[in-house]
Amino acid sequence: MGFSIRLIAISVLMLAIPTDVFADGPNRISIRVVDEQGEPVADASVVARYQQIIHQNGKEFRVPMELAAPQTTNADGRCELLLYDVSWTLAAVHALRAELKTEEIMEMVDDAPTDPLAREEFLRALYERGRRFSSAYHLLTLEAKGEPLITLQMAKAIKVTGRVQVNGKPLAKAFVTIGSQPTAIDQLYSRWAPELTDHEGKFAYYSVPGDLDRARIVVERADGNRFLNLNDIRSKTTSAGLDFQFDTKAKDFTREGKL
Repeated sequence: MGFSIRLIAISVLMLAIPTDVFADGPNRISIRVVDEQGEPVADASVVARYQQIIHQNGKEFRVPMELAAPQTTNADGRCELLLYDVSWTLAAVHALRAELKTEEIMEMVDDAPTDPLAREEFLRALYERGRRFSSAYHLLTLEAKGEPLITLQMAKAIKVTGRVQVNGKPLAKAFVTIGSQPTAIDQLYSRWAPELTDHEGKFAYYSVPGDLDRARIVVERADGNRFLNLNDIRSKTTSAGLDFQFDTKAKDFTREGKL
């Protein structure tokens, strides 16, 4: 009886382990991450994903999946990825480096001034720095396994600010997404996250560099969301980054459906 139980337990464990674990040695690719000047970037997070096509109930779903265990670059800006033994036609590598680590932010908060006004200004500046980042994307080819070294050159995120008005009045608590023409990368990584407007209809965040000529504004309502898609939008270049001013009309917002 004991032997049977152990045999069943082992069988269950074998089924629970992904099949790629038993594949022949994983494919190794070397990654080097550099900044805009070509200098190595240490402590950058490197993630590889591929697109898996899943068929369910007669429908086809394209799902981003992990292609390798995430890695962090060393002092020379390098790391190695061990690709899982899976089939893919679309895959990419993403490198991300925040200006400040979480540990650094916590230490700086502990050292913040005690004077209320000075502390508020200090924390505001720290919050701003905490949102800044640099990133890079690289599409993989089926021949990537044979490449001796893949270099990802990072670009600093752009600060995006703006204001949304409807019929001349600020639109508060609306989700604003500003981005560029979708590419293959967007099927693997969500590069354009929505930002919520404040009571004055204003928003501010850091965005991946790009054309940034498309916008989507979503207003959530109990009876169904309202949205507005805009193409070929224009921005004003400021000392901080890009500023967008949306003067919209209620009739232009389309009902998306009931919640």
